[in-house]
Amino acid sequence: MLFREIDSILIVFIFILAIIFIQLPFDIIGAKKLYSNESKNSRWLIQWFRGIITLSAFWGLLSFLIWLIQPRLGFCVPVLVTMILVFQMHEKLIIFINGGKYSLFDVQNFKGQSLFLNCSENTFTGGVVYGFFKNIQIIPESWRSSPYLKIECLRRSFIIKNKFVVRSFVFLAFWNILGVLLGEIQGLYYSNNIGISIICLSCWMTIWSFLALIIMPILSHSTVYNIDYLANKYDSVKLKKWIYNFAELIDENGDKNKLVQSVFYPIPSVDSRINSLKSSSSFCFGNIARQNLLLSWGVFNLSCRGVHCNIGRPVLWVFPPSA
Repeated sequence: MLFREIDSILIVFIFILAIIFIQLPFDIIGAKKLYSNESKNSRWLIQWFRGIITLSAFWGLLSFLIWLIQPRLGFCVPVLVTMILVFQMHEKLIIFINGGKYSLFDVQNFKGQSLFLNCSENTFTGGVVYGFFKNIQIIPESWRSSPYLKIECLRRSFIIKNKFVVRSFVFLAFWNILGVLLGEIQGLYYSNNIGISIICLSCWMTIWSFLALIIMPILSHSTVYNIDYLANKYDSVKLKKWIYNFAELIDENGDKNKLVQSVFYPIPSVDSRINSLKSSSSFCFGNIARQNLLLSWGVFNLSCRGVHCNIGRPVLWVFPPSA
């Protein structure tokens, strides 16, 4: 029995190590353009190590919980516990992985605590997190003097008021538990070795998460449109200017082809957002497309740090660009 447990630990350890080394070249290529000088390269390396350590720790925790709980309660409970921990520790994760200075302030147009983070990643947008029963918004330090900070804080206050962060977690928890349950019902994880079962879970949930990448962007659009609609009532001129400026900051502006945009771009194009300012949607689940990249740490998703918006950028593994 002891030999089998050691064997399972070794299998999971080698699997995680193999994934790290397989993805390393893609991380380097993805970061090459953004971190071209020596000082930035050194900071990127520190962030990469911190990100890898953090992600591996959650995967290790999930593996331990599966070993501990799965024989009695199945795979769903360990996954749910891990996702809750990831969700609750969102703020701590970005502070740790970024490694830079940060400061807390009260910002006009936002009811809650604001954390300014000194981040070298140009496309980092921060966002709203809900941890331990309090709302906090993370703001890039470079936005502190922006003329559009107030309007963005207003948008984020609507995110809190409408509980979009909590909504997205509930939706994604259901989505991921459904995926785990389907795999368990079909016997995809069956093995006499728990280490092999964990690898099978990881492979299946990577496929399940890829499906989410395809269907969730269009579901995220309605939330962006709804927040813009609410903010437009207060300062339409400033909001429109901010929408244009925001697309330049994150170097992402959707696609003219509506089908392509609905599949590959969780943040709609500038034109789409401007044209939707006078309409709202009652079906808003929150920023589920980008939020799932973080929450899928809790299901051993191998692609959680390998998509076009965050590959090679450790701070974006935790906080992909979001509107």
